[in-house]
Amino acid sequence: MTNLKSRIFYLFLFIFLIVGSITSLNVGISHDEWHEEENWKYNVALSKNIKNHIIYNEKLDEGLENYKDKYYGIGFQFISQPIQFFLKKIIKNEDIDGFGSKLVSKHLVVFLFFFGSGICLYLILKKIINNDDFCYFGVLIYLLYPYLFGQSLFSPKDIPFMSAWIFCTYISFNVFENLIEKNNIATKSIIFLAISTAFLLSIRVTGILILAQYLISLIIYLTTTNINFIKFLKQFYFKILIFIFFVLLFIYIFYPLYWLNPLLLITAIQEMGRFYNDVCTNTLGTCMYAKDLPPTYIPIWLSVKLPFLILLGIFLIPFTEKKIFTSDKKNVFFGTILATSILIPLILIFRNVTLYDELRHIMFLIPLFFIIGVVSLYSFSKNFFYTLCFVSISIFIFENIKIHPYQYVWFNLPSRALDLTSKFELEYQGISGKELAKKISVIDNDAKCILVSPLHSVKPFLDKNKFNCFAQWQLIDTNYKRPFLAVQHVRNLKKSMPYKCKTVSETGFKLLFHKKKFITGKLLECT
Repeated sequence: MTNLKSRIFYLFLFIFLIVGSITSLNVGISHDEWHEEENWKYNVALSKNIKNHIIYNEKLDEGLENYKDKYYGIGFQFISQPIQFFLKKIIKNEDIDGFGSKLVSKHLVVFLFFFGSGICLYLILKKIINNDDFCYFGVLIYLLYPYLFGQSLFSPKDIPFMSAWIFCTYISFNVFENLIEKNNIATKSIIFLAISTAFLLSIRVTGILILAQYLISLIIYLTTTNINFIKFLKQFYFKILIFIFFVLLFIYIFYPLYWLNPLLLITAIQEMGRFYNDVCTNTLGTCMYAKDLPPTYIPIWLSVKLPFLILLGIFLIPFTEKKIFTSDKKNVFFGTILATSILIPLILIFRNVTLYDELRHIMFLIPLFFIIGVVSLYSFSKNFFYTLCFVSISIFIFENIKIHPYQYVWFNLPSRALDLTSKFELEYQGISGKELAKKISVIDNDAKCILVSPLHSVKPFLDKNKFNCFAQWQLIDTNYKRPFLAVQHVRNLKKSMPYKCKTVSETGFKLLFHKKKFITGKLLECT
């Protein structure tokens, strides 16, 4: 019976991998993907500039030094760009141009990272509760969770960062497991952890927070095993130095900007904590600005985005913690995840770190919340856990099909008692651009130009011989020559109908048990 369950689970993983990979190559292009590609071009140009400066003594380009998004990392792109180079030639066709095919080809790599994060989640769950059925259901809930699955189809920074975080967590747990079992830590394990940590930071400098998680693991380990810190330091100081050395070495290898000045790493941490973008995120009906967020911002979004069974499991922690903390290993593993899930949001809140677009900047914590929720719920009642999992998985599968390609806009069941369409940020990534482009392709009108922001959400999906005039949405209230078409999506959906414009088509979806339809994009005709 156990072998049969394993085979069914592995078959699911295989089918999920194939379906997810194909689906990822057929969704639209998100708001951030053009910026991500520009960031890669900037770093390539910067690398060449630095090389010429060192070898040929050429002057450094000041324009490169002043690039506004220079503190964004490119660690993920070291992996994605070679794959994109080959894959774009395969998926390019009459429905998408060369530039669009390169952006879309990255989706596959994003999804593969997400799939890998699911494997890591399974291995971590196995360390905490060594029960195959529990681990299978825990991973099914995670992989089918519409919000993350939707993000995994396109998100070029948030999903890779989240996946790298959970991978670092798993590797660090292996190190502490060896310590608990009184085994010597292999130097190669320390180097592997250091490289993984550096890779995390090379995606987003926020990865520095993983060091706080490692410290939590160390404190819990020393406390539960009654090991003196000084004694521990004397025994392992050399391997700690090796870890620090390789983290710094690979951060600088992965990040050309720091070749100019290693101290820019400190500047990057400071600058990205107070990022220049001060956009408004509609949160429970209040426009919350990124640089002046109230403490309620993170709790509100978690309460409407996390699945009900995960929230329930978290609330049950006071009643289940004695059943969970039953060994040194569980103390370290579950204790680390629990403490990190509490500490990092508090750090972000008290330091007033710039956050926007609902949970995207703390998406790396969602797998940790999942682990807490499923472990706690399972410890409370196995039968209740399996029943809720079965119901949740059924709903997840249905809604992943029903609301595609807007799974990332998903809200949990309790929140659907609210008017979500007016109280929360919805389709902020512009995935609707591809659907609207299809509608533009078949429309028959006299419009010469198309107003849309960002351009790359629509333009790559249109025949350049038929549609070759594009301008930014912001020109819609000016004396721009009429008639024209306009694509109203992303944050522009909040705006009222522009002067002498009418809706000729719209995209959207409807969630189960929610009365109102979610409008994700509109095609306007302006005369």
